[in-house]
Amino acid sequence: MRQAFLDCGKRAKDDPMPLKQQLMDDMKQAMRDRNSMKLNTIRFMMSEIKNWEIDNGETDDAGIQKLVAKQIKQMKDAITEFEKGGRADIVAEEEQKVAILQSYLPAQLSEAELSSMIDEVIAATEPKAMGPVMQAVKAKVGNQADGAMIARLVKEKLI
Repeated sequence: MRQAFLDCGKRAKDDPMPLKQQLMDDMKQAMRDRNSMKLNTIRFMMSEIKNWEIDNGETDDAGIQKLVAKQIKQMKDAITEFEKGGRADIVAEEEQKVAILQSYLPAQLSEAELSSMIDEVIAATEPKAMGPVMQAVKAKVGNQADGAMIARLVKEKLI
């Protein structure tokens, strides 16, 4: 009985760690390593997750990945603006933050893989319009591809 109680909090070896727990563990490790860039980036992401959970309730790994992808998109938009303004110092810092956050997303599909997937969806989708094809592709790939890249490839193939 006592052993069953002790084992109840343990995960199976092949069971992946929840993303929120992984963020917490990485934050602790960044504190130990005195890596302020990683620590501040993860703290920021944890606060975004917490704010989202306050507004919408508890989230799972897929929801956290969507939040991470949203932050990456915002940071990339900021990078382009900083480049236009000639702020190379801030660009480098934002690129480091993007690299840290991308490690929490699933591996991104290459353009060739995404292109072949779009071809399959276009063949299976009856109205050859941008909206239905985009919706089907996004449902199929999830967080494994950037929405802008999907839109660009779908537009190229439909036109």
